[in-house]
Amino acid sequence: MEKAGWRNNAWGRLAAAWSARPWAGAVVVFLLALAVRLVFLAQWAHLPYIDAFSADAWVHEKWALEILNNGLLRHTAFYQSPFYPYFLAGFYKVFGHHPHWVFGLQAVVDAAGCVLIMQLARRCFGARAGLLAGFAAAFYRPFIFSTGLLTKETFVVFGTALFTWLALRADERGRRADFFFCGLAAGWTALSRSNILLLAPAALFWFWLRRGRADGPGVFLKNAALPLLLGVLLPLAPAAVHNYAASRDFVLVNYTGGFTFFIGNNPESDGTANFPLGINSDPLLEESQSAGMAEKLAGKKLKPSEVSAFWLRRGLGFIAEHPAKWAGLTALKFWFFWNWYEIPDNYDLQFVAEHFKSVLSLPLVSFALAGCLGAAGLFLCRAREISGLPLLLFWTYLASVLPFAVSDRYRYPALVFLLPAAAAAADRLITAAGSRQWRPLWKPFLAAAPLMLLCLARPPFNFRFGEAAGWTQLTAVYGARGEHGKALEAFDRALGTAPESVDEAAVINAAASLEALGRPGDALAFYGRWLEVYPGSSMLYNNSGVLLYRQGRIKEGVKMFEKSLALDPAPKNQYKNLFYGYAKLGDKKALQYGETALALFPADAEFARAVSAQRKKRGNSNFQVK
Repeated sequence: MEKAGWRNNAWGRLAAAWSARPWAGAVVVFLLALAVRLVFLAQWAHLPYIDAFSADAWVHEKWALEILNNGLLRHTAFYQSPFYPYFLAGFYKVFGHHPHWVFGLQAVVDAAGCVLIMQLARRCFGARAGLLAGFAAAFYRPFIFSTGLLTKETFVVFGTALFTWLALRADERGRRADFFFCGLAAGWTALSRSNILLLAPAALFWFWLRRGRADGPGVFLKNAALPLLLGVLLPLAPAAVHNYAASRDFVLVNYTGGFTFFIGNNPESDGTANFPLGINSDPLLEESQSAGMAEKLAGKKLKPSEVSAFWLRRGLGFIAEHPAKWAGLTALKFWFFWNWYEIPDNYDLQFVAEHFKSVLSLPLVSFALAGCLGAAGLFLCRAREISGLPLLLFWTYLASVLPFAVSDRYRYPALVFLLPAAAAAADRLITAAGSRQWRPLWKPFLAAAPLMLLCLARPPFNFRFGEAAGWTQLTAVYGARGEHGKALEAFDRALGTAPESVDEAAVINAAASLEALGRPGDALAFYGRWLEVYPGSSMLYNNSGVLLYRQGRIKEGVKMFEKSLALDPAPKNQYKNLFYGYAKLGDKKALQYGETALALFPADAEFARAVSAQRKKRGNSNFQVK
């Protein structure tokens, strides 16, 4: 018992020391988190991913450069969340085009987020839990990983933590300005992740439980609800104004919501971001193809909000027709959300940690730990007490994800609430271990046992498929770096691990590497073999046509472009390519396709000059297909 008492006294003295100097704990957590992230970034700089952006990272980079070159206004309403590309554009404008510098800033922002998570736990569960939560956030593997990616996740986590911390401050002070700043943080974060907006009414409900009934509806509305609402709307206003100016349509933030809902609610849904109907997961193609297919099925031109509404109705129709299947699918998503496995979306954290030595390979804090302890910690919360805020916000956020699809990055904001709860449970365990009094922990841990089982159970995924998907991504990464031999090796590893994981994008990347190595004949034969696997692939037909064109086999290339045009629900580059091909052949069809392409690419001055030259003299063929 003396040893137990010593442990409790030591733990208590540490907490008391930090309570007396809370800034000291914040400084320690910040510096520790920053150091870990900077070490990771130094290691990341030597890995192939550092300068070969994939998926959303590639789109963010491309979009930021378009903003710098073409202005702030997009050709239509935002499809993806706008904050991060505009942030990148502003960063590049001030500091120059240095994407790697962004990672350093993200390390600082994420370290600050760790401090906020520490403060949340301290405020809700006490000094010891705060210290544990700060350390857990500092060493949480997904947070560390996200700082090295050109994606918005670091800012989403920071914004969510800032909103929650400001909500606690508003509850403590009760001033209108505090509620306004709380709403401002929610609105700003929603520019990166729209479902964060649902946290604002959840926080208002908690404020009402805490003070609203005592103050009365009128006072609560004037002092809390309206200032918070004003704060929420202020950051959203520029996005809504942009969307109306660009498309003459009311879109609050972006119009991806309807299609994302359909991804999670259709006959092909599996609970993850598995794209249906042959629509490509490439973010740019996703926008054009989902809009094109909606217009094709609707039989008319649709505004952005109408595209979103179309897919929303399709998803709701699936739910109405198959309620039992939908219920099972929702239960599956709940399991995936609570499971230890980080379902890959843009990058596969597990693959990177396994195949490349870095900080990520160390035994860091994972969701297995956060999920199990956090489940018990949530049962320590009381809705009307200060700990009720993370409880209510966690379940609200979880409910906002389930109608869509589950992936690793969609879960990150939930850790803002789950890590403090996990720290509270860990604090109780440490105290119980010292005093040997376990009885107070029985109820919360027994109640959390089903969630712990869900967290630790093996999910129904084909892990070989996930492994192979990591190799297909490396095919693109090595190809972008000019390491074409390694790209082909990665493709072969994917093919040998799980052939079904090889998608059209991987085939195109491997074929490009073959061509770059001076093997165009092998690349054409490669396309031919994979067109037998994907006979309906517009992308493969288009890219094989480009290769044929470059080899001087114009007629064959044009045939491929025609097939690609017929298969693509939202064709664009095919019109350009057909213009170039028919112009080279001296065919009058060139102008027909050129005029169509001009309507799709009104800002392409070079292409406009090419069409103008073709009008004057058919047969001018010094063009390049894309």
